[in-house]
Amino acid sequence: MMPSTSKSYCRKPKKVEFIPEPKQPWQVEQPRRNWLDLPSDVMSNILSRLDVLDILENAQKVCTTWRKICNDPSMWRVICMDNRYKWYMHKDVAMYKHAVDRSQGQLIDITIPSFGDEILQYVADRYGNLLELFICDYN
Repeated sequence: MMPSTSKSYCRKPKKVEFIPEPKQPWQVEQPRRNWLDLPSDVMSNILSRLDVLDILENAQKVCTTWRKICNDPSMWRVICMDNRYKWYMHKDVAMYKHAVDRSQGQLIDITIPSFGDEILQYVADRYGNLLELFICDYN
């Protein structure tokens, strides 16, 4: 018998191209964006949508840029501390005064819980250009 002349055993294997499966929409990596690249007026607009407690307790502690924006008196022209704050403000009237003082005389609109004359007197003595004062009832 003659040996086989077939060279099938010498064939090079076909190259198989690896085609990755498409990623699901939730798996696609989005480019990372640096919030510090936003213009300060845009960042100010975003931060102004936070409530007073979030600004004082969190946002201003993120970085020096945010702190500078949070310390800007224009951020504090309108202060809304409604009944959600009554539990907190009884404990820390100094923090409330600090929020009011951040306006540096530019306060024009304030909403506060009704919990005593001390805060009302404090606001009245310092902010004569106040246009609106709203006192929330406890009930």
